[in-house]
Amino acid sequence: MYFCKYCHNLLIVDTHDTQYRLICSTCTYTKEINEPIVKNTILNHNTTEIILNEDDFKYSSTCEKPCPKCDSTTAAFVEMQTRSADEPMTVFYQCIKCKETWKE
Repeated sequence: MYFCKYCHNLLIVDTHDTQYRLICSTCTYTKEINEPIVKNTILNHNTTEIILNEDDFKYSSTCEKPCPKCDSTTAAFVEMQTRSADEPMTVFYQCIKCKETWKE
């Protein structure tokens, strides 16, 4: 992205005949493009880690859910909206016997 050197607004690409240029939509600044502009940017995606502790499950409801770690069939569960609002909620489970935690 390029910005105007006078008013610092984002420059937009404009085609005039066969010539490309960057123009400011606020002031009269223009910058001719004489060579290809290529810029690669590597984005580091930081995922949000959800941390649940013992208190989060202390007063939660229980359901019949087999534990992936032990032989228990009962787990406490908590629902959280971890994605956008139009996506279903994520259900976090905690085994009442071994305290193993998993999500679905």
